[in-house]
Amino acid sequence: MRRFGTGAAFVATTLLSGTVALACGDKLLAVGRGVRFQRVYAAHEANLVIYLAGAPGRAALNDARLRNMLTRAGHKLQIVASGSQLEEALKSGKVDVVLVDFEDLAGIAGDLQSAPSKPVIVPVLFKPSKSELARVQKEYKFALKAPADDFEYLTAIDEAMRLRLKNGAKS
Repeated sequence: MRRFGTGAAFVATTLLSGTVALACGDKLLAVGRGVRFQRVYAAHEANLVIYLAGAPGRAALNDARLRNMLTRAGHKLQIVASGSQLEEALKSGKVDVVLVDFEDLAGIAGDLQSAPSKPVIVPVLFKPSKSELARVQKEYKFALKAPADDFEYLTAIDEAMRLRLKNGAKS
């Protein structure tokens, strides 16, 4: 009789509390308990340069959280704040991807295209219009709009590295 009472109490508690006993991964499917799976590590580690010569308040890339996320993903990160620092970084020949605010890109485009390592340029536009983003994406395949989540940055960098490796560039 005691077993029946304990079992009935368990069933009644479970039904009244609204929680159902779920098997292995089923709890991830319950409403409100979803887990967002993202790539945590980069598919291709890149030598990244973030160019921050513009006004610090408007630079979309001037975010410590973004820099932290990129290094945790496995990328090697170098922050440059002037044209001379950028030239030194590019002369080293170890630059795969350059993240730059689109407004700063015009001043350094020549340096980037003449660099021996031929880095992939990823311009970041802060709150662009759809037509402006489309225009920039025609010229620069991996252009991003900011603010963007971490997954968008990682995806753009991974696709840029995939293209770079496909074209035979050494990282």
